[in-house]
Amino acid sequence: MLKIPSKLSILLSLVISVTFFIVCIGGAFFMPPLVENLINAREYIGNNLDFTINQAFTLTLAYIILAVAMLADVLLFFLLLRVRANKIFTYQSVSLIRGVSWCCFLISAVFGILGIYFYISFIVFFVGVFLGLCLRIVKNVIEEATQIKEENDFTV
Repeated sequence: MLKIPSKLSILLSLVISVTFFIVCIGGAFFMPPLVENLINAREYIGNNLDFTINQAFTLTLAYIILAVAMLADVLLFFLLLRVRANKIFTYQSVSLIRGVSWCCFLISAVFGILGIYFYISFIVFFVGVFLGLCLRIVKNVIEEATQIKEENDFTV
């Protein structure tokens, strides 16, 4: 498997993070037509019963998802900056991972609501919950490692 140097990997991750943020800003302008297309395609991917949800509600949820995704991206960007500065095993880094985890759960909750009307949203709901759980576990591991590092620093 291809392995790139750590510093290059961090730089690449920072570039991807900034690019994702810019794409999200651009996506905010295209959200209304995307939501309209989603609503019009509901007979293929959603509930065939009378569609009682309105476009404004769906658009609001879409913007909430976008805002939370952008927040998670900002938190990841700051985490990458901490990794770049070799400040990995700190409580601030743990807090950033915790924040990204909660963002995953919040996005999943919104997709869970959308799943009532668009069945395909349930897939994103389950993936988001699983990703949030994985991040919680990583957060717990980093938090434990931070405590061990802190104890070792006091001992020396």
